[in-house]
Amino acid sequence: MTPVSPSVHASTPQLLKATGGALLLATAILLTTVLPAEYGLDPTGIGQALGLKALSASAEAAPTTAVEAVPAALVVQRDTPFQTSEMSLVLAANQGAEIKALMRAGETFVFNWSTDGGPVNFDMHGEKPNAGDEFTSYWKDRGKTSGHGSFTAPFDGSHGWYWKNKGSEPVTVTVTVSGWFERLYMP
Repeated sequence: MTPVSPSVHASTPQLLKATGGALLLATAILLTTVLPAEYGLDPTGIGQALGLKALSASAEAAPTTAVEAVPAALVVQRDTPFQTSEMSLVLAANQGAEIKALMRAGETFVFNWSTDGGPVNFDMHGEKPNAGDEFTSYWKDRGKTSGHGSFTAPFDGSHGWYWKNKGSEPVTVTVTVSGWFERLYMP
């Protein structure tokens, strides 16, 4: 026959002592690690010494949910319809020419231009209506065979490119624009 061992039950003073110890340990963990790491609060200075306070700064910088990362304006209404337009021009040796889009401030297009092989110098720029010879340059470069990107008009007016063929052979430039603009044209 197997001897029966007496059941071990903790007395009330032992339970109170264990509960009190658990509460003290939980408070110590809260003060030294959780508050510095999660909230940047460091009443003991231990979180700073352990580098835990830096975790709260990165947690504040990163969004915690996808909803926080969504921009405020999800829908942007436009007066002009979305459209795509393409134009080409041939530049003789040492000749320059422009293609522009008539746009309102805030309208956006995506663009792609390329040559048939020869490099060109270009200036992407814009002019306000009736501005005479005044213009704003956005992007200039030399000896390129293509350019790609997106553009948002900072003001009402004409926005586009001036290309110049510095080579000795003719060069064809073709530009495609998709977005919101009134019309694509050659001035």
